[in-house]
Amino acid sequence: MDPFNAWLPRLDELVEEAALSVNINGINHAVMMVTPDDLDDFAIGFLFGDGIIASNQDVHDIQITPSEQGMVLDVTIANRCLAALSQRKRRLTGATGCGICGVEAIEHALPALTPLAPLAPPAAVSLANLRERIAPWQCKARQSGALHAALALDEQGEIVACREDIGRHNALDKLIGMQLRQPVRASTLVITSRCGSELIHKAVQFGAAHLISLASPSQLAVRLALKYNLNLIHVPRFDAPVYYSHGRPSDQIGEPNVQSY
Repeated sequence: MDPFNAWLPRLDELVEEAALSVNINGINHAVMMVTPDDLDDFAIGFLFGDGIIASNQDVHDIQITPSEQGMVLDVTIANRCLAALSQRKRRLTGATGCGICGVEAIEHALPALTPLAPLAPPAAVSLANLRERIAPWQCKARQSGALHAALALDEQGEIVACREDIGRHNALDKLIGMQLRQPVRASTLVITSRCGSELIHKAVQFGAAHLISLASPSQLAVRLALKYNLNLIHVPRFDAPVYYSHGRPSDQIGEPNVQSY
């Protein structure tokens, strides 16, 4: 160890961050700052959220190669998807802070989506101790902190999957990419980060019925969730859940301690 730096904390206890160049059929599409794991899931989720692929079947090959500056993600997609790629002239750089940085037109930032079929929000009892149940799944966050997580819940409210990343959008892309590769997809997604409009779009495009956030949503996020029939639930640290939904959970109808909009 360098004696002049002996006082510094160990770097291997900090979160890893790397530049990821995403190439699609040999053409550079984006440069992202990511936590370099589950990148195959990220590739599928990112391209799906960007409207370039419609399903996991549209991805023919994924190659991940280390480079001097970071990592290169080479994705080969179906020829029919290349037309969508040419229509989306999008270039992203360092998008850990904003999910729509570099979008050329406002209609690309806030695209029109197909409303979901209205469903009753999850029962409040299924959200009990959710924060405590999430903690064991955040393996990297327990070691280094500074990581967002996105999780999937089954019909009973039990956690079945988790993905982590230094970028909150990346974490959700990783989870959605993983879910797109499963025979049965979860209808309830959870995010530990603040809930902005772009995460609502990702959840609606994926087809989730419910999105649970541990942080309060923005006004636009709530308006979009209501517009597209996505049940948005904020689970505060101490107070009762807040349901931004056209309906109320069946086990809490008439209960004053659960807020609903």
